Amino acid sequence: DKSAEFSWFFTVGESRYQLYFGQLHSHTQYSDGAGSLESALSYVKNLPDSANVQFVAFTDHSNYFDKSGAANPEGALYDMSKATEYSQETWKSYKDAVAAFNAENAGSLVALAGFEMTWSGGPGHINTFNTPGVVSRNNTTLNNKTDDAGLKAYYNLLSQSEGADSISQFNHPGTTFGTFDTYAGYTPARDAILNLIEVGNGEGQIGAGGYYPSYEQYIMALDKGWHLAPTNNQDNHKGRWGNANDARDVILTDNFTEEGIYQAIRDMHMYATEDKNLEIGYTVNGEMLGSTISEVPEKL
Repeated sequence: DKSAEFSWFFTVGESRYQLYFGQLHSHTQYSDGAGSLESALSYVKNLPDSANVQFVAFTDHSNYFDKSGAANPEGALYDMSKATEYSQETWKSYKDAVAAFNAENAGSLVALAGFEMTWSGGPGHINTFNTPGVVSRNNTTLNNKTDDAGLKAYYNLLSQSEGADSISQFNHPGTTFGTFDTYAGYTPARDAILNLIEVGNGEGQIGAGGYYPSYEQYIMALDKGWHLAPTNNQDNHKGRWGNANDARDVILTDNFTEEGIYQAIRDMHMYATEDKNLEIGYTVNGEMLGSTISEVPEKL
């Protein structure tokens, strides 16, 4: 057997891009997970270096941030003054806890606060990041199941000009939770704000029960025209945030902050892995991983 070791980085001008490992899907007691958000943040902070976790997103189910019969209107996604008082209080405490963590751990760890938009009985679940507010399936327009009208309404809400900086992910695609009408909803505007798709999901050990690969769904979405980066998330519900198994999302950035991670996702400078330490580097004609080549070259 032959083996080789190497150190890899990518330099553009004065910038030095580095790899950061983490997770983009987890839950706490804000919804149906085990443990408070504060305990989750403490857990991440105290992980050993061998865990190789530098960022974790908390994405509790959004229907816990408002209530049935007192749902946020669609406009609350971009203006929380339109939200219910209960939602304003809970969403603010959620975001504030994450912001305080990032201020305390700047340069070493990053936490992200998003939410998981769900539809009971399909068509799928979507994580959304970097919006001022939160909406949920408690809103009857967004939960309309007729011809997937609720999903389409959510796509259109995200696609508004106010949502240009948002980030969204197709979660655990497949027969259990849904395949988003087999990704038939592609439009360029929606493609701009749907950035990610899980090719693996679950807290179980890789290759065992409780872990579910979905690579074929990624290919299906690409075939429908979507431009998506793959992710591999533990969807933590049991209190082991970031290190429940060896699945990791890997971000390539020269700005290890919340906004730097979001920009790397928009640029698709990232990959998914089932090995917590796998470092890879791709370029095509000098362009970084995830780049769009707008003109067809004579040679790759």
